[in-house]
Amino acid sequence: MSTSKEIMAMTHARRFARLTVLALLVGLTLPALAQAQDPAAIGSHGVTRQEYTQGDTVFTPTGFPGPVEFTGVVHYPTDLINGPYPLVLYLHGRHQTCGTSTLEWPCTGGRLPIKNFIGYDYSANQLASHGYIVISISANGINARDNSVTDLGAFARAQLIDRHLEYWRTLNTVGAAPFGALFVGRVDLTRVGTMGHSRGGEGIARHVSLNAAKASPFPLRVLVPIAPTNFSRFQVNNTFKVAQILSYCDGDVSDLQGVHFYDDARFLMTTSGYQQYINVMGGNHNFYNSIWTNDDWLFQPADPFCSVGGAMSARLTAAQQRAVGTAYLATYFRTEVGGEPGFFGYIDGSTGKPPTVSALAIHASYQGNNTQRRDLNRLLTNADLTTNFLGGATSQTGLTPHDLCGGLAPQPLHCLAGSTARQPHTTPSARSTMRGMSQLRTGWNATTATFVHQIPAGPSRDISAFDFFQFRAVVNFTDGRNPVGAPRDLVVRFTDALGAVQSLRVGMFSGALYYPPGVNGPVPKALQNVIRLPLSALTTVNKTQIREVAFLFNQQATGALLISEISFYNKP
Repeated sequence: MSTSKEIMAMTHARRFARLTVLALLVGLTLPALAQAQDPAAIGSHGVTRQEYTQGDTVFTPTGFPGPVEFTGVVHYPTDLINGPYPLVLYLHGRHQTCGTSTLEWPCTGGRLPIKNFIGYDYSANQLASHGYIVISISANGINARDNSVTDLGAFARAQLIDRHLEYWRTLNTVGAAPFGALFVGRVDLTRVGTMGHSRGGEGIARHVSLNAAKASPFPLRVLVPIAPTNFSRFQVNNTFKVAQILSYCDGDVSDLQGVHFYDDARFLMTTSGYQQYINVMGGNHNFYNSIWTNDDWLFQPADPFCSVGGAMSARLTAAQQRAVGTAYLATYFRTEVGGEPGFFGYIDGSTGKPPTVSALAIHASYQGNNTQRRDLNRLLTNADLTTNFLGGATSQTGLTPHDLCGGLAPQPLHCLAGSTARQPHTTPSARSTMRGMSQLRTGWNATTATFVHQIPAGPSRDISAFDFFQFRAVVNFTDGRNPVGAPRDLVVRFTDALGAVQSLRVGMFSGALYYPPGVNGPVPKALQNVIRLPLSALTTVNKTQIREVAFLFNQQATGALLISEISFYNKP
């Protein structure tokens, strides 16, 4: 006989099944016309792989309590003579260092170092086949002692990155052991990118300021944090491009605190750069590294969505997650470091997902710099509830509550009651007192509810140069007006100066308003996803004279959402 909890779990499972099917269908119906190229395909270059080391205790980072190794592996095009080739650096996260389960450095008692740095060979080989030199560096010495320093090893990791990049500068100019003159003149150090996994992700963020202070800094074209920590809230703002991979079922950095990189910088990119993340539904923390292929989702009781073997588990296998890693690392680095055309639509999500992962539920969020956007409402202070960023009146009817939460005081510190791990945008940082992201908390009890923005007369009414109208939102799973497991929908209505109107239904173009799945541990999770509506679909209004944009909550009788920045966006 089933208990009430078991019946509830089975009910949730059936609803999650519908959610999973919906997410997959949405992924398959996104635009596919521009997906002529597959960034994950193997390239035409033969690849050579070689490990290198200068020893396990070669240097001690400033302010760090012990020695660190200088060890790595390089994948490079065998035809180096056709270079120079761009350089990409990978840095792993915190994992055991010696034998099977110890945190010590150097290794003792006959235990051998765990080669955490080779866990991304699958991606490095693929990228090298397209004409990139990819190095992945070892940080076991930092992992063994990072909890003993205030910043949990971020500065030490930044120094380790810099030491390796300087070594490759030497290899490119005069050569050095063990490669001799092999790489002299073959490394294009005007094109450099970095990837960091977990604490490595925070390490590459910290490296930005260290690098900027150098007399001859390396030109970092893109930073790619994978499931990163963000203990200290290092700022990576104007001019930088930051693209993250976040996993919904991350069992280690389970609060997805890396999203603060995006949130903190979204209005600080004035001239160039962007912030981006993908939300990988069913992904965990470890599987991006082949050496760490153990399941980090250990929350009990088992969750029907995130636990392996759950009632309706949507968990990805290790192979599927590494397919995501291959596809998106190739997308980021080939686009931004190599300058290869054809893949940017996978970064901002405007052309869907790379073909090899098109069947997976992945949501891309993208915030361009000020030159790519015209902000309609930043939703930062109470004043934004009556006057929008363009100076027009903002009003609502039938919405309750309709307030801001999560940002600067006097806003409430969090938007939802309960676990902060379920609220990534406002989750606290271990080494920073910075507040989280301001969000509009709103809901409706009737289909007549509206949220209206007027656009003043003048040049702001001309939106014809923009490609999309976009905002970020998530279904508020704590509000009973959202039936468990059921997505929400709404309409955005555009009105021109002569009174012509045209409405676009969100669900026609985006599956971002799914009901967040999960019931145990850090799920369900209020992680916002970008919703983007193509302005090319507006055919009956004058796009040079748009005087009003209104959100109409007329698709379901009730509902509740969290919403952030609303803007017009133009692809670069």
